[in-house]
Amino acid sequence: MLTSQVIFLKLKSGNPENINGSHIHGLFFKEILKNYDTSLADYLHQPNMPKAFSLSYIYQDYGLYWFRIASWMRDIADAVFSYFNSNFEIILNNCVFELAKTSTDNKESYWANRININNFLDESKNTYKDIFRLEHFSPTSFKNGDSHIPLPMPEFIIKSIYKQMPLSMQEYLQTEPELLIKFIQLKEHRIYSVYNRKNHGAITSFEGKTRWQIDKKASQQEKEAIWTIFRFAFYSGIGVKTTQGMGMCRASDSF
Repeated sequence: MLTSQVIFLKLKSGNPENINGSHIHGLFFKEILKNYDTSLADYLHQPNMPKAFSLSYIYQDYGLYWFRIASWMRDIADAVFSYFNSNFEIILNNCVFELAKTSTDNKESYWANRININNFLDESKNTYKDIFRLEHFSPTSFKNGDSHIPLPMPEFIIKSIYKQMPLSMQEYLQTEPELLIKFIQLKEHRIYSVYNRKNHGAITSFEGKTRWQIDKKASQQEKEAIWTIFRFAFYSGIGVKTTQGMGMCRASDSF
């Protein structure tokens, strides 16, 4: 199951401007997961363990604050549902919030959704696009050796998303990311540089929109694989520190 649960909050006290990605990350591990299953938190916290979730920063819309937790591991989704069904006061870096509601309904939030993996794959096959865009909603950067690359480079994006995909989804695609990179081209971008300070250590990043085109030389299977990978970015994010708010991203068919 692919889940993106948006948590809406009412501010009671404190300054939300002081909340960064590590505070959301801390809430997730120290409160949500450990209250549900300590062994799950320990399992996900192992070094080099693939992280089957991504987190957002906290944002404000229409008088409410919100953040989201996206996951593709059933136990994580269950932990999130369980926590917010029993905790109605949320504390983040000395800010006290009252829980307003949570939602996985994409009609209630642009960043909410819940779908079975098989249905997601079928949907990708049925909605395949040759030309599409990515919306880079939060600061995005890619690690290359000891450096951060604040550029939307195809090889970084595809590899970043693919390595986060569930094994069953990777097997379904029947291809390796290296074989797909040559078939995707960046056609246009409207991005701007940001010096992201919402994590430990400022990271040069970018935000904005990019437009992509799949080469006509790609087979139908390769085209559908590329589209599926880019659509999965909605859950995984792209680049570094997606578990602390960076790389929040989604694919769509308009620019």
